[in-house]
Amino acid sequence: MAQKIQKTCHKCHKKYEIGNNCSCLNKHNKQMQEIQGTGDRFYISTPWIKLRKQIIYRDGAHCKRCYHKFGIINTSNLQVHHIIARSVNKALELEPTNLVTVCKTCNLQLGTNGVDWDRQNEIKIDITPCL
Repeated sequence: MAQKIQKTCHKCHKKYEIGNNCSCLNKHNKQMQEIQGTGDRFYISTPWIKLRKQIIYRDGAHCKRCYHKFGIINTSNLQVHHIIARSVNKALELEPTNLVTVCKTCNLQLGTNGVDWDRQNEIKIDITPCL
């Protein structure tokens, strides 16, 4: 009997047979819909994608929270966090001063609570948003 080739899921790291989908696929799709909101196309919009890249570049391509709170330079799973949540003030959703680069873990821990470190001593690089 031939051995079936397996692949590791990049989301949950479980193994599944090639040609099939991982059993976690529906769970992850549901989580993404909850995070982005039903019908919320903001995170796939061209202005957001361009600005996100600029913010990560501006912040040195590492998690600012890991660096300031723990002294670690973490460059994996980077996301851009809204300091004042989009649900609180929609006018600030593309404002560079309202955005900061964090890793996925820190972003989930921060939620919609702003930031929990002093940002006064961070080096600021001006960027012009591409709208």
